[in-house]
Amino acid sequence: FFSATGITDGDLVKGVHYTSGAAHTQSLVMRSKSGTVRMIEAHHALDKLEEFSPVY
Repeated sequence: FFSATGITDGDLVKGVHYTSGAAHTQSLVMRSKSGTVRMIEAHHALDKLEEFSPVY
C-alpha cells in the first residue's frame, strides 16, 4: 500500500481546506498487488473531532 494526504495544495492532491465547522482533505491510496488506485475526499466535522482529540 501507498497513501498520501495533502497538507498544502500540490500537483498530486489538494491540501487541507477549512470551511465553517469542517476540514476537507484529499488522499491518494494505491495497492500494488491489485493495481487499485483510489482518490478519497473526506469531510471532517470539527465538532465531532473535538470529542476524540482536544487538538485539531
